[in-house]
Amino acid sequence: MEEKNSKVQSITDYREKLKWLRNRRVITAAAVVVLILAAAFGIRGFIRYRTFSSYEVVASDLEKDTLSSGYVKLGKNILRYGISGASLMDGEGSQIWDVAFVMENPAAEVSGEAAAVYEQGGTSIRTFGADGQKGEITTPYPIRKAKAAGQGVAAAILEDGDNTWLKYYSTDGTEIASLRTRMDSPGYPMDLSLSPDGMMMAVAYVYLENGQIKSQVAFYHFGSAGKNQKDNLIKSISYDNLMIPQLDFVDDSTCVAYTEDGFLVFEGTDDPVETVRVEESQEIFSICKNSEYVAMAIRSGDDVQPYALKLYSLSGREMFQENFSFSYDSMSIDSDRILLWNRGEFAVYNFGGILKFQGGVEEGQIQNILATGRERYVGVLDQGLIYIKLR
Repeated sequence: MEEKNSKVQSITDYREKLKWLRNRRVITAAAVVVLILAAAFGIRGFIRYRTFSSYEVVASDLEKDTLSSGYVKLGKNILRYGISGASLMDGEGSQIWDVAFVMENPAAEVSGEAAAVYEQGGTSIRTFGADGQKGEITTPYPIRKAKAAGQGVAAAILEDGDNTWLKYYSTDGTEIASLRTRMDSPGYPMDLSLSPDGMMMAVAYVYLENGQIKSQVAFYHFGSAGKNQKDNLIKSISYDNLMIPQLDFVDDSTCVAYTEDGFLVFEGTDDPVETVRVEESQEIFSICKNSEYVAMAIRSGDDVQPYALKLYSLSGREMFQENFSFSYDSMSIDSDRILLWNRGEFAVYNFGGILKFQGGVEEGQIQNILATGRERYVGVLDQGLIYIKLR
């Protein structure tokens, strides 16, 4: 009997020990998970809230002609364009490709992974992507603005006296579509944009009706949706007493239009509709966007910090607002940073509204600041280029 009780006791002890070991393993595993999560959030928090007080110049090219050239981001790289051609370089200054041409007054518009370099007041357009030149186009009338899509196709606003033309071109310069516009019908085109796949074109018009300024956003489709429509027009939306100076596609079905007091978001390919409207009561000084957010600098109403930096998602959600006193000239949004600069200094905010850096540049006067990586930037100065890292 005692032997039987001993066996029962042994089994009971074993089960208790097994239960204890299992619980201990669960607790240990949970503790490890908690520590990993804490470390991850700690690192993320450190990166998010870390600020910088200075920078170091890791490389420079002070022989680069920056006075007669422009520099813009094209994907993760930097596109340089000027009167003698265009070239692409990485964030460390290494050249990826170079294309020679002659333009008297070049300008550039970047749309996602595509760029149009065109001759303002001239008749030449070149389109580019990450791997080099995509298309070469000659227009019949002087160019006011041109934009490109991913395959290298381009659309342009052309001036011809009292008439303004919208023309859409293939990469070899073949005219795909042409539309003549007048102030009375459908209006004067303020801006245009192509979807990344090149299937849609959005145009912002301004016109007068009974003495009132009106705007309309028109959508043209060059696929099956617009094949049987006059001028490929699939949708036109009008607005009273509203100016829409700029618009941009952020993907194949989403277009953002900037207004004088905020922005609009349109969704859809066959029947685009307005899905978001953001209006600001204060004056807007600057506005820019990337594929997910719209950033704007507005009047804050505060005498000490007269500006306010705001970030919105494309769903219209306000992400943050931070007042500031930095007297800036230019503003851009790049990757996960918002950049502001004047001739002598620049400031960097992250998407959490944290001021990561604000300081002066000693090497020359700033023309542009471009982000090339985490805490790495290219300063386009009047005396050349500097490649810097915040510290």
